Amino acid sequence: MTISLKKIICAVDFSVASDSVVRYAATMHCTGAELIILYIAPEINCDDHLLRTRLHDFSRYSEMLSQNNVQAIFEVQYGEPATCILGYAKEHNADMILLGSHGKTDIARLLVGSTAETVMRKAFCPVVILKTPTINLKSAE
Repeated sequence: MTISLKKIICAVDFSVASDSVVRYAATMHCTGAELIILYIAPEINCDDHLLRTRLHDFSRYSEMLSQNNVQAIFEVQYGEPATCILGYAKEHNADMILLGSHGKTDIARLLVGSTAETVMRKAFCPVVILKTPTINLKSAE
């Protein structure tokens, strides 16, 4: 069974996990689908420094994508990440959502749930979650 992807939402928070997701999107994006890099800001009243930092991050992602001849649309939404990702994906008829996971396993995550888990449970389309591997510094020595 072949699935034709027309629109892929790649949700980022500019962490190491997001860098991996953008690299993955760049290398697997051979379907000709529209790729949207989506950042959810915590509030509308972001300061100028934060906005400049995010523009720099978007340009870094743009460079990653262009190395693989991939064009993307960059979007910023404001609010709670899981809710905004799900709403944006539904509003824009996404065929897939890509996001990274930090792999947290502490009690807070178990009680509240992570953004990735919430999106995975409530999404109407397929969700790909890439876990960022943790590096054990002691074994690397």
